[in-house]
Amino acid sequence: MTDGVKRRTVLKTVAAIPLALTFGLLASPFLRFLRPTLEPLDILGKSDQPLAEPPIPTFTDKDFPDPWTCINFTFNQKYIEYNPELKEVRTIPGFIVKLPNGDVVAYSRICPHLGCIFNFVKDPEECLKGYNFKPQGPVFACPCHLSVYDIAQGGKVVSGPAPRPPRKFQLKQENGQIEVTSLEAGSIA
Repeated sequence: MTDGVKRRTVLKTVAAIPLALTFGLLASPFLRFLRPTLEPLDILGKSDQPLAEPPIPTFTDKDFPDPWTCINFTFNQKYIEYNPELKEVRTIPGFIVKLPNGDVVAYSRICPHLGCIFNFVKDPEECLKGYNFKPQGPVFACPCHLSVYDIAQGGKVVSGPAPRPPRKFQLKQENGQIEVTSLEAGSIA
């Protein structure tokens, strides 16, 4: 019996080696899925999430003299890529708007429906003529498929096929300066 047990143990071990190698090879992609980093198996390393790339859009309180003042800007976002430059920089168009309550908000101008660039429409009558929807106040409106977003309600979709509000930019406000620091994570659709 000892020969049979030894032979069985050896065969089990030999059969388990390919299985162990397979699970070992799956560990790195699984860990990168849980926490994206620059290097495989570098669990404690720096994340490879997109970052702001200079120049950083900066505004002052004086740029927004009245409620519903809207300024368009571009935001450069750096993605780590495995190319000779080790990065890719994408330019994302945005709107920064002063609300009637004094808050300043910023949104990506990329429509979450199919990626068209939407407009700021201040006049409800103009929105009715061009987008078949009459809002209560100024809105963002996409000319491609007529999605309309209510800025006063956090970019809520009030008309059209868009599945969700546009992505928001995070702002840093300090000493009368307003700096666009990052973009909400997500994709177009």
